[in-house]
Amino acid sequence: MQKTFLKFTVFELLERVLRFQLLLNECVDTLHETAPVLKQALLAEADELENLLLSQKTQLNRLFAESAGKQSPVALQTVFAETGQRLTQLTRTLLQLGRFTVEPETYLFLKEALPPELVKDAGEQSVILTADNQPVQSYPLQGVLLDSLPLLQKGNPLAWVTLTQAYARYVLENSSVLETLKLELKKVGKKAKENALSDEQMEQLLAAALSLRLLGPACYFQALADNVLAGNAFFLNVVEPALFFGLNHQNFTHKNLVILHEACEKQRNLETTDVPEPLSEEVLANLFRAIEKAIPAKMAFQEKHFERAIQLRERLNEGVLLSSTALYPLSEVEALLSEKQGQEDFSIYEPLGMMTEYPHSPREIINAGWLHKMERAPVWLYSALNEEDGAGFARVRELINYQDHLLRKSIEVSEVHRVLLCNI
Repeated sequence: MQKTFLKFTVFELLERVLRFQLLLNECVDTLHETAPVLKQALLAEADELENLLLSQKTQLNRLFAESAGKQSPVALQTVFAETGQRLTQLTRTLLQLGRFTVEPETYLFLKEALPPELVKDAGEQSVILTADNQPVQSYPLQGVLLDSLPLLQKGNPLAWVTLTQAYARYVLENSSVLETLKLELKKVGKKAKENALSDEQMEQLLAAALSLRLLGPACYFQALADNVLAGNAFFLNVVEPALFFGLNHQNFTHKNLVILHEACEKQRNLETTDVPEPLSEEVLANLFRAIEKAIPAKMAFQEKHFERAIQLRERLNEGVLLSSTALYPLSEVEALLSEKQGQEDFSIYEPLGMMTEYPHSPREIINAGWLHKMERAPVWLYSALNEEDGAGFARVRELINYQDHLLRKSIEVSEVHRVLLCNI
């Protein structure tokens, strides 16, 4: 199994184990009073999940050795499957306790990602905490978009990009441009039967493309994380190359996007008989042109937004809020002061005006968070595997928890900033 791809997969699984531990910590005091036996059983399961991953420590450490050959996937895939199944079961148990609520910053993200002008006919966006990534299939309340958020991800802003799936389905059902595109894709499938997409596969592809247009590269990272762990061969063979084409189509360029895409190419199995082949560039170009018509530029995540996200990434390393940035660098303010402070008509208000800050959007903040995670994840994985007495797991768990807090606080402060600007 290709090393870059495997590092990405292992860390995603490790992160979910650590997030289960964080959730357990939220309710451990209540469990101690109301269900001490359940508390001890869940704590023991959390330790066992760590041991499952650590049982593969020798093989996983080869990922960090330059001379290591290809990994044998059989034992690892067994551990991945078992860990994933147990996480789902344990999360379902926690969910039944009924003590968890959606973080308020979640709705601040949705408020910015899904502007009122786009969703005015669809009603409010609702979020339901679930045990896994399965989307809400029914709409018991007319005019309300329902999205599911895995309980493990409730405090993780990076995973909130999945909360636009209901809106994507709404657009698919109501956009004449996309209806025409669906017919064109079906014609392509009839001409080349091996490339024919089922209705479900077509909707999965188009929903992913819509989310990419709306949310940027963060959508690509999260979609890959979810689908790789779920073993979705259709995503890896068809949707991932389409999304990467869309990234280039929208001028989203970054080394981590290229590295991860190349890792996916090496991992892809084009000999799978029950999965269509990747779509041609001509078909993909038509697809993303239609997506651009369905979601206009003023509502899309654009190249300029991604450039801001790239600049923001380093702040997470420094523990600094990502909520806003000064209009001018401090060096330019200092230069102006040096030039004009001795003049008779000097006014302090000009340099002070240059220090005004503009707020960043939640989408920019979340994209910056994903870029930071892609840079740090290999380091965190190595630390978790190799620090003595389980200290690595505890340290990485606290790093993840701190990053969540910093991202959520950045989203909250940026909203306050925008409200103040509107009131001025």
